[in-house]
Amino acid sequence: MAASIREQIMVALVAALGAGGAGSPPGLTVHRERTRPIEIDSLPAILIYADDDVPKTLGQQTYAAPLTERQFSLTLECRAQGSNGISPDEALDPVLVWAATTVLANERFGGLASGVDEGRTAWSSREGDVPVASAKLSFTIRYRTSRLDPTSKS
Repeated sequence: MAASIREQIMVALVAALGAGGAGSPPGLTVHRERTRPIEIDSLPAILIYADDDVPKTLGQQTYAAPLTERQFSLTLECRAQGSNGISPDEALDPVLVWAATTVLANERFGGLASGVDEGRTAWSSREGDVPVASAKLSFTIRYRTSRLDPTSKS
């Protein structure tokens, strides 16, 4: 069975963020999962996961609409630790810049999506033997599928 358009977008995003390239933070690891213990993770890291997927039929057609406009909420949780006089927040900034730039530069995901809306960023820090900062970047990705087949755009 073919993967849903949502799944294809997620795979494309994981590949884009994990590919490295110019501007990519050195040593960055990319995970597609909601939770990963900071203590055993290789930092800097980005955790990618979907939160909600909201379907809405097009043209105010309640029944038998051929297409569905979908919006799914995507979270990129970026983590970094400080070292050698660099605070965790300072170490986190290049990861946030890379993540946001990569998502927004590829907002159509090769024609799979209509576009991306950038949402809020929620910050947190954790003290302990190793001080770690994290921030969750929120995006809403808009895309269309066949109402009867979420793997197809028509």
